[in-house]
Amino acid sequence: MNHVRIHGDPFGDGPSAGQLRSFLRAAVAGGLRCGLSLSGVRRRAPAPGETRVPLSDGVQQWEVGTNLPPPELAMLARAAGEAVAATAPVMVFGDDPDVAAQVGLEWRDACAVIVVGASQTAAEVVTRVRAELRWAGAETPAGALREEELQGWLALPAPSTGGPFVHCASDVFAGGTDLLVDVWAERFAAAGHGLRLVLPGASGDVVQALRERAVVHGAALEVLVEAFAPRHVADAVGVVLPCRLGSELQPLVQALASARPVIAARFAATARVLEGRGVALPIGGRNLDGDAGRGAYFAPDPRAIAAAMRRVVEDPASPSLGARGRRHAVAECVAARPGRPAAALPALGDKRPTVVLEAPLLETSSSAELTLATAAALHRRGDVDVRLVPTAPFRHDLGWLRGRAPELVPLLCRNPGRPDLWLSAGWPVRAARPDCRTWALRVDWEYGALPVELAPHVTQEADAVVVHSEHVYRTLTAAGRSMHGIHVVPHGVDAAMHEDAPPHAAITQWKGDRPAVLFCGGMIWRKGFDVFLRAALEARAGGADFVCVVKSIGAAQHYGGQHLGALAERFQRTPGAPPLLVIDEELSRAQLASVFAACDVLLHPYRGEGFCMPVLEARACGLPVLATRGGSTTSLMHGPGALEIPSAQRPVELGGVHVSQPWVLEPDAAQAAAQLRSVLHDLPAWRRAGRRTAPAVRTAFSWDAAAAELVRLAGRGVAARRVDTPDGEPVVTIAPLPRVAVVPGSLVGT
Repeated sequence: MNHVRIHGDPFGDGPSAGQLRSFLRAAVAGGLRCGLSLSGVRRRAPAPGETRVPLSDGVQQWEVGTNLPPPELAMLARAAGEAVAATAPVMVFGDDPDVAAQVGLEWRDACAVIVVGASQTAAEVVTRVRAELRWAGAETPAGALREEELQGWLALPAPSTGGPFVHCASDVFAGGTDLLVDVWAERFAAAGHGLRLVLPGASGDVVQALRERAVVHGAALEVLVEAFAPRHVADAVGVVLPCRLGSELQPLVQALASARPVIAARFAATARVLEGRGVALPIGGRNLDGDAGRGAYFAPDPRAIAAAMRRVVEDPASPSLGARGRRHAVAECVAARPGRPAAALPALGDKRPTVVLEAPLLETSSSAELTLATAAALHRRGDVDVRLVPTAPFRHDLGWLRGRAPELVPLLCRNPGRPDLWLSAGWPVRAARPDCRTWALRVDWEYGALPVELAPHVTQEADAVVVHSEHVYRTLTAAGRSMHGIHVVPHGVDAAMHEDAPPHAAITQWKGDRPAVLFCGGMIWRKGFDVFLRAALEARAGGADFVCVVKSIGAAQHYGGQHLGALAERFQRTPGAPPLLVIDEELSRAQLASVFAACDVLLHPYRGEGFCMPVLEARACGLPVLATRGGSTTSLMHGPGALEIPSAQRPVELGGVHVSQPWVLEPDAAQAAAQLRSVLHDLPAWRRAGRRTAPAVRTAFSWDAAAAELVRLAGRGVAARRVDTPDGEPVVTIAPLPRVAVVPGSLVGT
């Protein structure tokens, strides 16, 4: 396979940009398929007179400016749109010493990551690429097809918006054909959305039975008894594959390559093919044991099939889903691709359990922060070998992590080998089992009922699920997860969070002699930001004199579409409202502790939380806390200095399908206002109570205790070392020897 990925910024006029473009011209002329990784492009606004170049990585859109001529831009556009294998070698152009290591983490399956020397010619680099491809050998992932088998699918133009749904199955039961016919006939046929079944080898009786099944609902099917081919989806609005068995992988790969939106059952056998951010709409369901007449199989949820089909029809972003699916098919589903790098080797004589923590470590999010804190605690204990696997998105660089937690940088790795415990965090939740002895998922869910999309990997397939509150524990057991497979591991509190932390000088100066009421978290409906503002207005109207401080989190990354910033602006314009200070910049843990220390009360009238770190951190800093009663914060509110806001459970309508009716807690804003007035009226006593309780809070919620629970969970994997064979279908490796790519000054292959 002649694929290569290029990393760098080709739009400038510096030496490395020119070297990259020279290599690209030579590589294309030499028959190499070149994909340009846009993560290497420096973001800058176009200067006057420059050509504006729109760019998109499939998730974000931005522009850069350049003085390059049109032929050069056309060459770069082709490379940016070219999909290459995930295991293709990556050639790095640039002189930042951290870049090669970070590229290796971003493309961790790449057979080699090579820093191109400033003096190397394009011809020399092309020769190096060919050598890397020979050294890497080849591998064939489960379900993969040869590149030539996919050519017709990859050549299809953009999808139609008004055509039929298409389905292919070699066996009606295995492919879930009967289930799809029922869903389509009941919910979509009358609206004019057709269904085309492609059933190679189906008997006349089977075809007739399916037609009769549709006729019951007054619908007419199109059934083709022939091999699945690109022409069958040329006019399709989407491809629907609600299979029950893992024997139906070939149509799934073909559908992904077609660039049509794909709706597919996701369970152990198919999750390996579908694992990727936004490559298909997954159908959740349950794994069933079967009976004497039929073995175990997956039962797709009909509601999830219907919801996904409706989304394909109604969502204008559906074509981009298909485009991501096509790139994924080339990256992950092509046979004889370059072999992946060798796994990290344990230190000689090291008998400790190996623990992998997988999360979006290079972004600002709760998953990143909590995983980093967990890793640091495990590293301090020293009784396990910790390895960190970062996932997308990569918002920060290694310099940021070095400043945040320098001791963790050496723990980053590309291929961690076969650990005793693999704990994955972040959204979307990992659905494909990694190569490990014990697979655990860290799950937070705030709405009382689990999405069907998380079944069966969360509810049945993962060896363990780690949650952080009894609230989420109850949500998982209600969804069918065995209570014996759920581990409640509360988060810990950082050492920076204590009652003697120095107050934030700017807040102290701004508030003067008035007490400050703090809201910390996303300014969104779920976290009760609107209730906070309403309670503040009512408390002020009731005679309390105070100011409000809001430490906003996630507005630019996670809560952009839900952000209630306009509500805060309206609050500030409201006559008689307390003064409001909004802090939206990123803060270190010590700086955040200073915000708590500068304020006097935390008011957190949330509707839904999976754990709620701000309540724990405020209590550790000695603040009086008012938080919603009945949710995930129940265990955090024991002892003096805490007051629970009365609430009532209420149903809520969410997108997607859930195992039951989702719900939230509706805090009583009037009661919150009355409680706030009461606390402010006797604030010195509440302050003393909060400070008196802070040491006990830090003792009860420590990161070391959380780490100890994970060490115990890793012990299961140690016990399983006696039977140490990989689960599922092995990857077929043709290369006789794995290879570690050596980059000047560092090892990037491990």
